[in-house]
Amino acid sequence: MIPADVLSSLAGGPATLLTLEARPLGGDGAATAAVTLLTGTLRHGPDERSFSLVRKQFRPLATGRHAVGSHDERHWAYWRREPLAYASGLLPTGPGLAAPRCLGVTEDAVYLAHVTGPREDPRTAAQRLAVWQAGIAPPDLPWLAGHQLAQRIAVSDLDWTAVDALPQAVAIWSRRRELLAELDAVPSALSHGDFHRDQLVAAGDVTVVLDWGTLGVAPAGADVAHLALSTLDGSLVDAYLAAAGHRLDPEAVRRGYQLTLVLTAVSRLHWMLTRGVRPPPGYLRFLTRQIDAIS
Repeated sequence: MIPADVLSSLAGGPATLLTLEARPLGGDGAATAAVTLLTGTLRHGPDERSFSLVRKQFRPLATGRHAVGSHDERHWAYWRREPLAYASGLLPTGPGLAAPRCLGVTEDAVYLAHVTGPREDPRTAAQRLAVWQAGIAPPDLPWLAGHQLAQRIAVSDLDWTAVDALPQAVAIWSRRRELLAELDAVPSALSHGDFHRDQLVAAGDVTVVLDWGTLGVAPAGADVAHLALSTLDGSLVDAYLAAAGHRLDPEAVRRGYQLTLVLTAVSRLHWMLTRGVRPPPGYLRFLTRQIDAIS
């Protein structure tokens, strides 16, 4: 069933559910239990109308190395963060950047407008991300994720002896603690935490960003680093900084971007090599250029 307040949000007033169909959608977030497209008809006063919305349900991880973190408010995998984020009013609403319109929140689910459309142009997304991040300071909320990259690396003991990897990548991993310490000195920003091209929907003058379960505090430049890694486009940080203008420190953003990108890219490379997954075309060349930039 659909909660009464969600039906009311859909209809603009008290409504009665007439028909309902449910279709599972894909969803693989750490705390995601199910993502379901709900369609049907409802009655509001004398009128009947059709509707569609997405119900996203959550549950704590039961297994794996991050299971204990799913109950820790500061851990990136905390299972109740996305409902809290939508209930907080903290998420962007446009113009520029926006989360899907929230129709209702329960203890373990959010009900969202059904967002469809093409992928956003990465350069446009980078510019709109910069405007949002430059205009909002990280609030003091106990459930915002801490530094996700540091949390992941803390439980990642990667064995490079069994894979044929770039020597530069192995060298970067050996310096991970030194580089994380340098990242700690980069000013913080409110961060989506998983800002890649598959999360970005073009809706005219708005870029709709999906999946806010890793909303938290991260070094400046971290989100645009994730976007650049998903597109293998190193010019996105320039577009980001141009849109931010004087409101962000370019040197700090570039350092946060560079360090986040190489540490993330190197760990992903290890994951691919140990599973026999071929890196995407251009990945190794892109990674090498980024490593050279920080050496």
